[in-house]
Amino acid sequence: PRWAGLAHFALQEWTAARSAFAAALLLSGGGGEAGGGAAELRRWVRKADAELAEAAAGVGSGATTSGASDPAPNPAAPPASAVAAEKPTAAAPPPPDVSKVRHEWYQTQSHVVVSVLARNVPPDAAAVSFADAAADVAIELGPDAGTYRLALSLFARVRPDGCSFRVMPAKLELKLEKLVPGKWERLEGDGTGGATAFNTAAASDTAPRTVYSGSRRDWDAIDREVTRAEEEEKPEGEEALNKLFQQIYGNASEETRRAMNKSFQTSGGTVLSTNWSEVKEKDYEKERTAPDGQEWKKWG
Repeated sequence: PRWAGLAHFALQEWTAARSAFAAALLLSGGGGEAGGGAAELRRWVRKADAELAEAAAGVGSGATTSGASDPAPNPAAPPASAVAAEKPTAAAPPPPDVSKVRHEWYQTQSHVVVSVLARNVPPDAAAVSFADAAADVAIELGPDAGTYRLALSLFARVRPDGCSFRVMPAKLELKLEKLVPGKWERLEGDGTGGATAFNTAAASDTAPRTVYSGSRRDWDAIDREVTRAEEEEKPEGEEALNKLFQQIYGNASEETRRAMNKSFQTSGGTVLSTNWSEVKEKDYEKERTAPDGQEWKKWG
């Protein structure tokens, strides 16, 4: 669902993208994950919601027309100016608080998109400039709210003439064209970062090959240490006898193992021989004798 959401988002199919991201978030159980963790999925859901809100605002702001002719004025009706004066005027939305304005970003192969999450910003209140490895944003939030400023020193270089921005009801969006297509490790840096191919894990020369779940512990060394400790441990009694038989069987040839299996099984556990030339001719089932005070019985 995550990749389907990314595909729908790239095609500007906001509703389908939002549904796919929500499904992926539900499948992840809300916890952290891979390659796509719940936090990243929630960011994509918010982005889809913002695009849907912008689309809804654009549809709602369209002027409506009517083909019917205007009705004749009613002499008994009050003047339109009086009716307008009686209607309460809608209060303007409060300007956003500078301390609560934040930004987030995502990237594609060719672009980086930065969203400044400030609502109801007038288009003429935003000033944005682009440089080879920087982007500056200034938003006048009003006389009481002050000015929000964002100065980004980018991870790698961009094409200033290919960068753009747009003001939307829910955010201010910057679209930066990468000078070198590929994946950035992060948004900010000194402008000298390089781009890597998407969907490939960067190889590490220093990390050991025996890494488990992000840990840098050498699990092979731990396994060798446990094996060595088991070998040095000295068993006693029946455990020592079983270990001896295991060692003999483990180091034996195929004929020796065959002799041990046949002699032990056919004698009812009373004989264990390693001489196959003797065991292959012998019938332990006929020759076996029960311990003192006991007798053999066949069941079934």
